[in-house]
Amino acid sequence: MKGKLDLLFDWKAMGINAYVPLCVVCVLIGYGNLRKEALTQVIPVLELTFPVFAAWWSIFLFQDFLEEEGSEVLFCCPIQRWKLGIARTAIFFAIYIILMLIMLLVIDQWFRADLLEPLSLQLGLQSFFFAGLGYLSMCLTRNSGWALVIIVVYNSIQILTRGALFPYINIFIFNERPLSWAQLWPLSVHTLFFGVLFWLGGQILFGRSKHFN
Repeated sequence: MKGKLDLLFDWKAMGINAYVPLCVVCVLIGYGNLRKEALTQVIPVLELTFPVFAAWWSIFLFQDFLEEEGSEVLFCCPIQRWKLGIARTAIFFAIYIILMLIMLLVIDQWFRADLLEPLSLQLGLQSFFFAGLGYLSMCLTRNSGWALVIIVVYNSIQILTRGALFPYINIFIFNERPLSWAQLWPLSVHTLFFGVLFWLGGQILFGRSKHFN
């Protein structure tokens, strides 16, 4: 229908890349099952793995628009640019958050340590950051490969230095146990701030796009 998004088309257009986040969630659930007695190992793995894949759909949603030949034809669709950009990204991010909640609900049943609320806030905000970074990176580079490089480089530097190299943009907490909301929120305000900047920056670039590969 005119002016409306076709999310099923977007899913099919991503091809096999659409299923990568689903596979990641399954692997993390499997890991949690194997480490039922080691909560201090599961939480770091979740933090260092799950949020970064929030960038995946943010990148590959725009492969047809910004990278493929003839992509300018897609911009002739009677859909507002914000719907093609930030709205589609937000919808797939919401799906990713639903996957996160399912994953945490399953893992919480094994540990019974009240993981759901604190980890939902922690991983949700970190995922918001990475989804925005993926969106911005794709709009900047117009190339999914280079956008992934930006994500991998940031993630690797922060993990290897434990946030010491660029502390002001480090979003990882490196906690081994669930933190209360009072403990978590002061550590996550800048994560939300940069996430909002990345989402808005990506939309501004996407909205101004005139030349395509």
